[in-house]
Amino acid sequence: MASLLAALASLCWQPCAAQGVFAGAWDVVGAQDAPWLAARKELKAHPEPLLRKAHFEFGAHRLGAPGWMGCKKPKYEMMSLPFDNLFEGGLSDPDHGLNNPAQLASKLGFTAEPVPSMLTGCTELLFHLVDKDTAVFGLNNMIYTLRRAAAR
Repeated sequence: MASLLAALASLCWQPCAAQGVFAGAWDVVGAQDAPWLAARKELKAHPEPLLRKAHFEFGAHRLGAPGWMGCKKPKYEMMSLPFDNLFEGGLSDPDHGLNNPAQLASKLGFTAEPVPSMLTGCTELLFHLVDKDTAVFGLNNMIYTLRRAAAR
């Protein structure tokens, strides 16, 4: 995966390089309760109505997204995260019986770590790449799935 990131980054000029493998159009294709809810009965999922069938476009000079999630002049920050750091550490919570972040990550489709992840600078949403055409992010105890959109 690291070689894929490097190859794609080299194809873009500086602003484009930041969003690398996330560049382009994506559609929200699903949402599910976050896996940590099973262990944390006091927490509830709160679906975001703006994300129902939403469209994201990660561009060099603009993040097109619903409502408060988009912005002009995003400041993309790429990182590589181990499974236990995904979703702000939500997959690893030994105090609540979540002792196997790799197993929970696998249920979400992740097959290898570290996971290419990206902050946009527009919000605190952190996008995680499952495979070249699938990404996920967490919001309000929900996990949203994005698929790369067909050429428009």
